[in-house]
Amino acid sequence: MNVKGTAMVFAAVALGGVSSAYGVGMGTQQLVAQAEMRSPSPVSRHAALFGSPTQQSYATRTVAVVPGMRYVNVGSGETVAFRSGENVAAWTFTESISGTNVDLGMLMPDMPGAAGVRVYIERSKLFTGG
Repeated sequence: MNVKGTAMVFAAVALGGVSSAYGVGMGTQQLVAQAEMRSPSPVSRHAALFGSPTQQSYATRTVAVVPGMRYVNVGSGETVAFRSGENVAAWTFTESISGTNVDLGMLMPDMPGAAGVRVYIERSKLFTGG
């Protein structure tokens, strides 16, 4: 395929994506807003092994981080919001084949009281057959 043909295919694919966005009711402002969405906060490479930060509205439950708290259990793939005083942050945990644990302070270093709280991620029912 020549350069002109490649450019035409690229343009057709790009326009097809935009036109499908309009087809499902997304206007220009919504399309731009969606493109500008960013991760709630950057995470370390090590923290990314356990999931990713997400919007609080996606959380299935909210856990209060209180002084003296030692651990919290979460499900593989679960999205949980953590609240400490006025601070609220949400995290979507990865699917873990054998189950694992991580310090909440590593996932959310700006969350007061998170350091020292272990998050136990249960083993995945999706990848282990039940």
